[in-house]
Amino acid sequence: MNAQRWVVMLALLGVAGCGGATVASAPGEIHIDVTNAGFVPALKTVPRDRPVTLIFTRKTEQTCATDVVFTKLHRGYDLPLNKPVRVALAADEVRDTIDYTCSMNMLQGKLVAK
Repeated sequence: MNAQRWVVMLALLGVAGCGGATVASAPGEIHIDVTNAGFVPALKTVPRDRPVTLIFTRKTEQTCATDVVFTKLHRGYDLPLNKPVRVALAADEVRDTIDYTCSMNMLQGKLVAK
């Protein structure tokens, strides 16, 4: 093949590789989906005393989890359908287990700091 065809082929391969289904996370970011199964993943281990950002995306209208509540932290967030909601936790908040629930306390999740 000539050089021009190689350039075109490499460009097409690069574009094809950009459409992956996974979302890359920055360090310290955890993606949590709200599905018919609840918070997914429902349990996640994180480094102790390091800031972390949780990114909640509600993907269903079939559960009561239209919000997320961090009782211990005295914080809650609405979870609009199909819109990521970022919850930043400072290093001093990530010392122990952090539980979160929907406001009806029917669905639960947990961060375990180690």
